Amino acid sequence: MITQTSWMALTRRRGYTLIEMMVVTVLLVLFSSLIVPNYLNMRDSQRRRAFYTGVVDLAGNAREMAISHNATMYLQADSSGNRLVIKQEANDSTYVAADGTSSATTSTSSNQNQDTNPQTNIGTTPNDRSSDPIVTTLPMSPGMQFGNFQLAGTASDASSWKIRFFSDGTSDSGAFELDEKGYVKSLVVNTRGGAVLTDGTIPDTSQESWIAGTYVQRQQ
Repeated sequence: MITQTSWMALTRRRGYTLIEMMVVTVLLVLFSSLIVPNYLNMRDSQRRRAFYTGVVDLAGNAREMAISHNATMYLQADSSGNRLVIKQEANDSTYVAADGTSSATTSTSSNQNQDTNPQTNIGTTPNDRSSDPIVTTLPMSPGMQFGNFQLAGTASDASSWKIRFFSDGTSDSGAFELDEKGYVKSLVVNTRGGAVLTDGTIPDTSQESWIAGTYVQRQQ
C-alpha cells in the first residue's frame, strides 16, 4: 500500500527538470569553448615543433648519408609534391662551372667514380638531375608553404634550388623560408654542412658564400 509519504518520495525521484538539463548543457558548452581551442592550439604547436625538428634532422641526415655512403646527397624543395626531398647524385654527374667549362666523372680501376676536375664541384650548377634516386622525403606540415630561397648568398627559386652535401662533410651554403600564415622560419645551411633553424626571414649569409666554380680545398 502506497502511503502519501512514499508517493511524495517517488515523485521527488522522477528525474531532472527541463531547466536543470538546460543549465547542464550550457555549462558543458562553456567548458568546451574553453578547453577545445586550447587543445587544438596545443596539438598544432606540437605538430609544428615536430615538423621543424624534422627539417633540421633532414639536413643533418643528408650530410651523414653523404659521408657514410661516400656520395653526394642533396636537399631539394618539391613544390608540386609539397615536400622536402633528399636525393643522391648519380655517379656519372657532369658539373658546369661559372666559366662554362664542365667536368665529368670517370671509372677507376677500383670501380669507383672519381671526378676528373673536383675543384668545380663546389658552388656550381649541375645539369638535369630529375632521374636521381630519392632517398627520403619529408611532407610539409598542413598550412605550411615555401617562402624565399637562397643559394650561396644569392636569391634562387624552388625549381633550381638545392643544397648538396659532399662525402667530406662540407656542403653548399643556402637557405629557404617556411611560412605558415605569416609565421616565418628559415633553415640556413653553412659550408661545413651545419644546419640551423632561425626565426624570421633568411638572415645575411654572405659570410658563407663563394663564387660558383672557384676552387675550395676539400679534405679527402
